[in-house]
Formats: sequence, structure tokens, C-alpha cells
Amino acid sequence: MSATDKQSKRRYQSLALVGGICACAVVFAQVPTPSADKKTSEVYKNVQVLKDAPSDQLVPAMKFISSSLGVRCEYCHVENAFDKDDKKTKQIARKMMQMVSAINANNFDGHQEVTCYSCHRGSPRPVSIPVITASTPKMLNEPVPETQPNSPDLPKADEIVQKYVAAVGGADAISKLTSLIEHGTTDFAGRQFQTDIFIKSPNRIATVTHFPGGANGTTAFDGTAGFVSFPGNPVHPMSSADLVAARMDADLHFPLDIKNFFSELQVQKKVTVADKDTILVVGKRAGVPAVDMYFDTQSGLLSRLVRYEASPLGLNPTQLDYSDYREVSSVKLPFHWVSAAPTGRSAVQISAAEANTPLADEVFQNPSAAPGNGR
Repeated sequence: MSATDKQSKRRYQSLALVGGICACAVVFAQVPTPSADKKTSEVYKNVQVLKDAPSDQLVPAMKFISSSLGVRCEYCHVENAFDKDDKKTKQIARKMMQMVSAINANNFDGHQEVTCYSCHRGSPRPVSIPVITASTPKMLNEPVPETQPNSPDLPKADEIVQKYVAAVGGADAISKLTSLIEHGTTDFAGRQFQTDIFIKSPNRIATVTHFPGGANGTTAFDGTAGFVSFPGNPVHPMSSADLVAARMDADLHFPLDIKNFFSELQVQKKVTVADKDTILVVGKRAGVPAVDMYFDTQSGLLSRLVRYEASPLGLNPTQLDYSDYREVSSVKLPFHWVSAAPTGRSAVQISAAEANTPLADEVFQNPSAAPGNGR
């Protein structure tokens, strides 16, 4: 590989990290495909602490450590040789994982109450002495009262969902959506790249980001399986958490399906989001983390959505803030959204959108699974 190629690959990996795709995942994708049916010790080399965890949970665990300590993968790992034990920080990380596991097992009945973030708070070295701030901190002598979930003072979940459906355009207009093509730009750390988004009912979505030199990054979900393709790296499958998120993003009729998507909708409290009053509704499903949804009390539109990726060490949050709603085929859709995670953020601005245009199924298929590729 030439020096120019190496620089390009590093640049793309850096952009991937900022965009929320952990650089560790890019490297780990070069080993056999992880899955929930195989242990990490069956897929990855030299795994000593999380060896019995499902193999598709290892990368989320590494992402959680990265977010909790505010570090990148090479802080503990040797670049391009993740199985090596050359760095002392990797040895310490193993001991810390065992310590956290023991704390939860011995004090919280095995529940994930204490995590890496409990002490580190974004720093490699935890702060053990209280910090003296520039201003006097507010001392709480009494607990602050909070509105109880599903309080009579708050609207019912059904009322909030009905208002959301009406605000978007009504059930009839929403149900007529069969496809959506959006063109715009994605901002990664101040650099903008052309982006195309294709959505087709039922539950198919593909996002193509155009990088310099004609290279494209693609994330696609065909309703069952998904893949991520990034310049200079092999195509790798979506994790189980990515599949859950993709299915939600691909649902053109989400306002209508929200009550079927979640087994329980719990109205929590009023929260200010971007200087606007919203109501937090928590959507719960069996086997996966809950989703926090914030609905504008005035417009009824969805202002913010927070979803969580489970890992053996803790939950990885991703926050999506929606704005600039515009009408497309009688349905209001966000033309701007910010995706933020502890490792970085990106922003998408849509400039043009068209609905109900025919889309071929090939748009959402994994290119490495196509006939003639040796599989």
C-alpha cells in the first residue's frame, strides 16, 4: 500500500469515527463475521474477559469503553494487531472489567448499575477528589419532586401519538408513502459530503455518502439484514443493535406503527429541548433497550429520539435531534437532523426530496452477496 493510500485510509477511518462508526469495528470486521450464536472466543483472538459473551457484543463493549474513557482504540490496542497484549493499558482494562462485574454481581444482583462511566466520566483517569468549581455549587437538602410516569397531569400516550400522526399529515397521507429519495449533505467535523438517502416500504433503507476521489460509503438495510461499506475496508454486516435502529429509520409509516413497534409506551415527564417544551415518552420492547422520544407540546412533532445499544459493559447512547420539518407529498418530514454519540456527531441537511418514486431492490442489497462474487 502506497503512502498516499495509507493516508486516504486513515482519513476515511477518522471520518468514520466522527460519524459514529467506531474505528475498532472497521478493524474487527476483517475477522470472521460475529453473531449472537457464537461466543467472542470463537470469533476473536485472545479474548480473556468477555470470552463467553455473544461475539456481536464485543465491538459495542469496546465502543462503550472508548466513550467512557474518552479515548480511541489504540489507547489499549496495537494498531492492526488487536489481539496483542503489548500495552499495559489493555491489561489494566481487563482488571477493571472484572472489577465492575464483581461490584454488580456482589452488590446489585448482577444488574448493570455500575459501569466504566460511573468513575471515568470521559477521562482515562478517574477523579477521586471532589473538584472545587468557580462558583458555589447548589446543595440539595431535599429531593427534587418529579412527575411520576403516566401521571394524570400529563397527556396519555394515545393522545400524544394521535397528535403526532395529525401533525405529520394524517393517517391517510402517511399510509400512501411507498418510497422516499432524499439528497443533501452530511457534516462530519466541519467537512461536508454529498449524501443520498433511499427508503422503500416495507422497511428498506440505504444511505450513500460520497467522499473525495469518487469513493462512497454505504449503509443499507433490506428489511432483514444490513451491511456497512466504507472506503478501503471490507463490507461488514450490521450489528443486532444497528438492525433494530435501521428498521425504525426505514419505516415510512412510523407515526402509524409506533404503537405496534413498542409493547409499552410510558409517558414520563416534560422536558425542554432546544428551548421548546416537549413530553418524554419511553417506548419499551422485550429483549432490547428502551427508546426515549420527545414530542413538541405545541406542534406535536418528534423533536428528539434517543436510542441505546446494549453491550456487556453498559449502554451506548445515540441522540437524534430533528428540525426543519417540510412537507413532501402532504407529509411533514425533518430536513435536518443531528446524530450525536459520546464519540462524535454528524449533521444531515436535506436539500431536495421526492416521494413515491420506484426504487429497485438492488439499492438495498449487500454488493458482496451478489452472484459471481465467489460466495
